[in-house]
Amino acid sequence: MKKKILSTLLMSSLMLSATALPLVANADSVDRKIASQDKKISELQSKEAAASTQLASIQSSISSIKEEATALQTKQGELNKEIGTLNTEVKDLEKRIEKRDASIKEQARSVQVDSGSSNVVDLVLNADSVSDAVTKVMAASKLVGANNDMMQQQKEDKDAVETKKVETEEKASELQATAVELEQKKGELVDQELAQQATVSGISAEKETEQGKKEGFLKEQAEAEAQREAQKKAAEAAEKQAKEQQAVAAQQEAAKETKPATTNVEQPTENTTTNNETPAPVEETPAPTPTTPTPAEPTPAPEKPAPTPAPTPAPSSGGVVAEAYKHIGKPYVWGAKGPDSFDCSGFTSYVYRVAAGREIGGWTVPQESAGARISLSELQPGDLVFWGAAGSTHHVGIYVGGGQYIHAPQPGESVTVQSISAWSPDFGVRM
Repeated sequence: MKKKILSTLLMSSLMLSATALPLVANADSVDRKIASQDKKISELQSKEAAASTQLASIQSSISSIKEEATALQTKQGELNKEIGTLNTEVKDLEKRIEKRDASIKEQARSVQVDSGSSNVVDLVLNADSVSDAVTKVMAASKLVGANNDMMQQQKEDKDAVETKKVETEEKASELQATAVELEQKKGELVDQELAQQATVSGISAEKETEQGKKEGFLKEQAEAEAQREAQKKAAEAAEKQAKEQQAVAAQQEAAKETKPATTNVEQPTENTTTNNETPAPVEETPAPTPTTPTPAEPTPAPEKPAPTPAPTPAPSSGGVVAEAYKHIGKPYVWGAKGPDSFDCSGFTSYVYRVAAGREIGGWTVPQESAGARISLSELQPGDLVFWGAAGSTHHVGIYVGGGQYIHAPQPGESVTVQSISAWSPDFGVRM
């Protein structure tokens, strides 16, 4: 009996130590994995912070360029008005000069008719008297002098206006060149912004993945700890039971040693001898429980492959034009991409994205390469129209037919339809 109890105790101890060792080793492995994930996550957080800072810097640069572009476009608008005013003044002066030229010619003819002569000598020779000759010569001289003064004044005024017009147009050209440069900078920064946003998103996604792995390791750690605790409790329970059995056996052994020795006296009995010890009951082996066979799952019929959808046909140019007309009256905001406000390239890119499902670029120069370049005589509804030389354009719109285009003009104005005759583009692009 003692041997059996000691064997039970030994087995309990061995089971406790045998289960504890692999669990401890596994826990150490999981801890190392968690520590590794923490390091990766920390590194990714640093990268994400740095990328976000760089993105904020790019966005700040875009905001600065927007302010610069807005001020520049305001100046362009003022200069355009000046040029328009000067053109009107020049036309008025030309009309006045024409009228005065006619008046001067009429006066000259009048002098010749009245005097019957074509030069001053004839006026003197044909005079009735010396005083008449002096009067006619003085009158003719005054008339010629007045006419000459008037012509000179007109010429000076016209030259002054023309000079101012040339200077203003030169300034407008400089501003236009700056506008082209700003448009290019905007495009570069927008491209950088998109790339940086993709970088930040990629780092965030990678961080989430590593965080998910860490959560898996933490779950594995918790499960291992729960298993270790359960096995520990089971071993402790077995050890406790063995100790209790040992105590009972010790008590029984002590009782045997203190019992009086009367069992050796034989009583007269019949031939059959009764054994004092009660035989241990024989444990019956329970009949095996019949196992209900699990029905085999029916083999699913092979799925028919879904038919490949037919490619969506590209929308017609009418769809592009119709979408463009939906935004008539929406304000111009430099750098805006819709749907509530637009700049010129933001308007065209939004319309083509919605109506045609195409990404044509975020500013004018990439949009030039989105199709085939055509002349203005080849324009069809839906074509893009550009202002400026190829590769350095500064404005874009959508041709709608009938010699008109729709565009987002400049700050202070809204999306509108305008005639090519009022402001002609330089070339078109067939999308």
